[in-house]
Amino acid sequence: MDQQESSIEIGDDQDGSLGQIKVNHTVVATIVKMAATSVKGVVGVGGSFIENVSALFSSKDYDKGVRVSEDEVGNYLIELRVHMEYGVELAKTAENLQLVVGKQVTNMTGKTVAAVDVVIEGVKMPEEVEASRKAARDAEKEPLSD
Repeated sequence: MDQQESSIEIGDDQDGSLGQIKVNHTVVATIVKMAATSVKGVVGVGGSFIENVSALFSSKDYDKGVRVSEDEVGNYLIELRVHMEYGVELAKTAENLQLVVGKQVTNMTGKTVAAVDVVIEGVKMPEEVEASRKAARDAEKEPLSD
């Protein structure tokens, strides 16, 4: 994941007297992942399924599975790798994912999202999803041993 930053134009202050606002692409990737996991049918973003469930309970590696870049005019180009729940309509869920991610990134950064490319990495059965979530919750509760 590159750590590139992008500048955001805010308000009517065109002479730049207030300075620049820059958003690191890692921050944008975090927004993408949070938006993606809110979409019904998406059970994880990037990495293995177990890593995805664990990431829901911690902020570690929260940008895994998301690539953010910019086109020649500064619009965001996003690639998102996801796992979906078995039984959902993949194309419809992916399209909803594109809309939700694009809207959330634009709302939070003020910059246009030119493309959200979705790569479906896997499909999981509902019982696998629940078992992995339970295992992740249990792992979070266990105290660290010396």
